[in-house]
Amino acid sequence: MGSDPHHADSVAARNRIAPKRVSPSEVSGATRPEPAERHARDYLPLTEEAAARFVADWSPRVLSQLARFRLPADLAEDAGQEVLVRALRGLADFRAEARLSTWLYTITWREGVRAMQRLKRRDRREVGLEASGEPAAAPQACAVDAADQRRHLQRLLDELPPRQRLALGYHYLEGMPVAEIAAVMGAPAGSVKAWLKRGRDRLRHRLHHLPPTS
Repeated sequence: MGSDPHHADSVAARNRIAPKRVSPSEVSGATRPEPAERHARDYLPLTEEAAARFVADWSPRVLSQLARFRLPADLAEDAGQEVLVRALRGLADFRAEARLSTWLYTITWREGVRAMQRLKRRDRREVGLEASGEPAAAPQACAVDAADQRRHLQRLLDELPPRQRLALGYHYLEGMPVAEIAAVMGAPAGSVKAWLKRGRDRLRHRLHHLPPTS
């Protein structure tokens, strides 16, 4: 039996994702390891305590995924809260055909896309927007530690078109295989491979030794 949506909404409101600035290391996932071996049943029945654990376990991952959409803070917060509400509503009906993380990332992807659409509509309503300038030159690669390399990669990814940027982020920063990225983004595996190839081609003159797509 599915969870009561009104109950899910109320526990989500009381366990709201607080607005915060996401650091580069959180965006890359370097300091936020995925909750190990978590299953939907670990949070059921959906009590206040279970909802709080769900938020504590997964909200950092949701926020890091939404950060890749480069949304304004207000839209990112709204999207994060909507992801939380939808996940809590659907938790009891989750049937584990995919990993819990993949299911949650799929919800996050959809809400991120909706937020981008809202941002475009909002921008069109703005008067006198200045045309975007040329993107800033990417910093030169250098021999730095792993954290700096991740930050450097994130800056380069930010210059790519959204689908290429997100696909590369999922693949190289999250370690997700093509099939899982396709499930999250709701696209054929062939499209994901094409986005990865185009993104790698754009980065090839700046980055070295990107591993092949698996």
